[in-house]
Amino acid sequence: MILKFQFAYLTCLTALLLALLLAAQAIGQEASNIDSFEAATVSLGFPSSDGDYHLVEASRDLQKWVIVGQYPGNGKPTQLKDLRGQLGNTHFYQVVTKSKPFPNGLLDRKWKLVALHEADEIIQPKKGRTHSMTLSRDKRVAGRNDCNSYSGTFSLVKGNWLKFGNHFLSTRMLCSSSSLDFKFFESLYASKGFEVDGDKLKLYYGDNAEHWMEFEDKT
Repeated sequence: MILKFQFAYLTCLTALLLALLLAAQAIGQEASNIDSFEAATVSLGFPSSDGDYHLVEASRDLQKWVIVGQYPGNGKPTQLKDLRGQLGNTHFYQVVTKSKPFPNGLLDRKWKLVALHEADEIIQPKKGRTHSMTLSRDKRVAGRNDCNSYSGTFSLVKGNWLKFGNHFLSTRMLCSSSSLDFKFFESLYASKGFEVDGDKLKLYYGDNAEHWMEFEDKT
């Protein structure tokens, strides 16, 4: 199944169905009440198969694909809302299905923070400072936040919104004044859409998903 989405304006969405490789038709879904976004967003649906695993991939040119949604199949209709910032003028989508979990997806990989990208500023952890997260299939998250370890919960809302629980449990070591420990948690709480490109992860955050966290796989 490949879907193409074109934007007449960044705030107006026109979705064009190009081709169907699955028997059931994919349809647009009504937007959920999350935050308003300056960039146009995409909503679509597809049938899921019970016991299988599904990835939704997106592309601007049908050549390079990134993962923007991940689901365990339950036999029920599935919804995707792409909440990444600034999607551009044209976007294509396809669904990949396997009978086993995807080793190259979002889950069960140790993601280490490389940098936070905000407007014209790139913020990097100090040398030797580690900020990481591992997202498991049981909806738990755990990792390091500089000098402390932490754990918590998360959910994948409509496939692309990585939403963390209200509070992380963390050890209480006092980190240095130059630490990104508070910034790291604040950015996770403000997260919106994500994309996985091989061993790289972008996690978009902010009111309009205008910033993004850059991770690399250190599994």
